[in-house]
Amino acid sequence: MSENMHTVFTNDPVKLHSMIHKNVSITTKDSNTHIGWVYTVDPVSESFILVSFGKGNTEALVTLVPGYNVTDISILDSTISTDTADAIDSLFRKKQVDYSEAELSTRREALSVWLSGNRVPFTVRPDMSIEVLQAAVIHPPYVTESIDCLNEVVLDKVIKLLQQMPGSTSNS
Repeated sequence: MSENMHTVFTNDPVKLHSMIHKNVSITTKDSNTHIGWVYTVDPVSESFILVSFGKGNTEALVTLVPGYNVTDISILDSTISTDTADAIDSLFRKKQVDYSEAELSTRREALSVWLSGNRVPFTVRPDMSIEVLQAAVIHPPYVTESIDCLNEVVLDKVIKLLQQMPGSTSNS
């Protein structure tokens, strides 16, 4: 039975996780070598996402190495500087925008006017989120990414409505 077992049941997830933020050299079946810092490893496919930097850490190259293609992995450097780790992590993190209370109030008011103009029923909740169609909740800062909705059809309609709003920064 173990012959037919998928590697996800036999690999060592702790070992895979320990490779994050290590500088590695990965050789693939086609004899190519990929060198970079491990950002993450998929424990199911054993695919690696490597990040390498150009001169002065100004340009980053992100490489996906599919697990089925890996023949050898060697660790080149086990220690990573805080600056390099932050640079790698920031590549995959969305920039956080902090809005003042006045800006949030202006955005909430503009959204309320837009929803009213489109005859969409909504209520402003005590926590200043906006409930739309009794199914979706738009949280501050009132962008498409801040919508909570279990109904996919309603979610799609609300996202499209926000994207059509004049002066919308909902896709930022």
